[in-house]
Amino acid sequence: MNHTAALTLLLSALAVSGLAQADHHGGDHGHAMQGDRMPPMFMQFDKNQDGRVSREEAREGADRMFTEIDTDKDGFISKEEMQAHHQAMRDKVRQGMREHMKAADKDGDGALSRAEVEAAKLPRLARDFDKLDRNKDGKLTPDEMRGAMMPERAPRP
Repeated sequence: MNHTAALTLLLSALAVSGLAQADHHGGDHGHAMQGDRMPPMFMQFDKNQDGRVSREEAREGADRMFTEIDTDKDGFISKEEMQAHHQAMRDKVRQGMREHMKAADKDGDGALSRAEVEAAKLPRLARDFDKLDRNKDGKLTPDEMRGAMMPERAPRP
């Protein structure tokens, strides 16, 4: 596989996984295209800010991404480096979620009421509030919200 094909494959895989992760996490945090907002990856690649990513911008972005993931700088991305990169992405999303939830928790009780969710403009969380509020106390705790972020996986055969 030539260098360009490998970078294109890497870029495609990361874009898909990033958007899937963003959707999985509600997409309310600027990670997925929603309305006029664009995913951070798009904004990072669109260096001239013209609202489009040229082939050259995509190549440069893929090169930057490859360099970032290739932590041992051997010119290859190992399975372990890719796993570490994905873990770092998940950790970053989780930290952002914690910060966003803390900011939304106006009464500081460590849980979010429906009013706090709506005031914070978290439409997917508001939509799923009743389903997520497992103990039906009118509040979403961090454990209940973690359940929303980490759906149960189907068992492997």
